[in-house]
Amino acid sequence: MSLTPPVLLVLDISALASSTPKEWIEFSRIGSTYIPQAVYEEMKLLFDRSPDPDLEELCKSFNHFYPHSGWTITEAHAHHPSLAAAGQALTRRARITLASARCAYALALSSPGHLAVLVTNDQSSLQRIYQLPSTNLCAIRTSELLQWCRAGQRPVMVSQKMQQLRATSSVAAAVTTNSGSVRTSPTRVHPGTLSTPPRSPSMTARRYAQPPSRPSRSRVRADNSLPDWITQLLSLVLAFGGLALAAWIMWSVIHNTEWLAPLRQPLDPTQPTPQ
Repeated sequence: MSLTPPVLLVLDISALASSTPKEWIEFSRIGSTYIPQAVYEEMKLLFDRSPDPDLEELCKSFNHFYPHSGWTITEAHAHHPSLAAAGQALTRRARITLASARCAYALALSSPGHLAVLVTNDQSSLQRIYQLPSTNLCAIRTSELLQWCRAGQRPVMVSQKMQQLRATSSVAAAVTTNSGSVRTSPTRVHPGTLSTPPRSPSMTARRYAQPPSRPSRSRVRADNSLPDWITQLLSLVLAFGGLALAAWIMWSVIHNTEWLAPLRQPLDPTQPTPQ
């Protein structure tokens, strides 16, 4: 894959809480943005019941921004041992953060040609995503995403995953090309696998009594000669030509033509020519 892989941004609730609506607009420039269903429900709940004025203002801004943002709410989730809940009871915020990590992992599995990027400020989520054996999934902080949007500088983890994704795609394309160009060798039939009908004694005796006849020369010549009608035509032409030549010679002798004069001269040059 020579082009840059498409990016799928998954925003955790901590990423939304540490940014502003103006910065949310900048997030959309990186790639397709997804909000896990658990994060969306939490934002609605905080908008209705939050006692914190700042948090209430944030939820209100999100509710006004989302309908026109082009973002997508997704219920995708996938399980992995690294994304399992710990034995101790999780807080509400920890469950939402874990649900965001599972959502990013599910998008990475369903879109192998895309790079799924989880944006979170939770250290445990960053460590969980780092431990997953996936070439198209990584996690970054909100500050790294802002620097990526404004300065065009990709985070180190994003650059590494893009290189791995390109290498994996190139190897897969090469294997597909080679498998499509493999030629099958012609099937060989072994003599032992052929079944021949039993030969009768008369056929065996005839085989040894009469050696295989070779084609005669006359047959070979006949095969290589012209068609019969051309041969007959040439014979007729030659016959008529001979008859015409003989008739002309006889006519010349009878009428004493001049061109026969040299033939009447004697062979001895001393002998006078008859008058």
